[in-house]
Amino acid sequence: MIRGCTRLQAPKSRLPADRIEDAAHTALPAPGGAGEARLAVADGSSGSAESGWWARQLTRDLCAAPGRAFRDGRAFQDVVALAALRWPSHRRAVAGSRRQLSLPWLAAQRAANGPASALLGVRLLPPAAPTGPGGPVSGVWQAVAVGDTCLFQVRAGRLVGSVCRLTRVPQLVRVRGVVPPPGPVLREGGWEPGDVFYLTTDALTRWWVRLAGDGGRPWETAEELCAAPDRFAGWVEAQRDRRALQDDDVTLLRAECRP
Repeated sequence: MIRGCTRLQAPKSRLPADRIEDAAHTALPAPGGAGEARLAVADGSSGSAESGWWARQLTRDLCAAPGRAFRDGRAFQDVVALAALRWPSHRRAVAGSRRQLSLPWLAAQRAANGPASALLGVRLLPPAAPTGPGGPVSGVWQAVAVGDTCLFQVRAGRLVGSVCRLTRVPQLVRVRGVVPPPGPVLREGGWEPGDVFYLTTDALTRWWVRLAGDGGRPWETAEELCAAPDRFAGWVEAQRDRRALQDDDVTLLRAECRP
């Protein structure tokens, strides 16, 4: 089902890798297996406390959730609600480690409000059992998204599908809130052997959309970087220096489908 899966990440400038607030997680079938695959990427909001923890929690839980969470808004919200149950104990642990510190007002307010994150999950279903020669070789993908973490599907050098919602103020999955949580975007499509899926967080998404809008082929650059992952950090810094890439956490998750 998945021939190869590559994750590339870079934190904001001058920050160590463990300070990144993006997260990516996969749940893949055993090598040679024909089961479904799950991919998830989250972009923790830098305007909230412990957003990296929340992003990691959401991606892990979504990849382990029942399949209906990728095609039903209420089932997706159930996954979020269960993940949020872990927040009070994590908050107590963080507060205990900082009990000697006097937090500024803004930091204290963010800690009280809890974390928030954009989130995208993709479920790749294997082809239906063939009924004879020439039977189906394609499968179905399902995506659920809140915010500006995006999906691009490329086939034979052409963009054939996407889930992309860039807004000035993106919706976020919050651990708590006084307003109803946003309904997720639900999408579905088909995949064929050789298709490549790219999941990107917002800074890289904006670079991708801008380059594609100018007639470029950003997936070719993504392929080159995935083939030589040691180049990724330098490429990110070079793009930031040119102001072609926002100085934010960056994540690219690539998955290629096989027969």
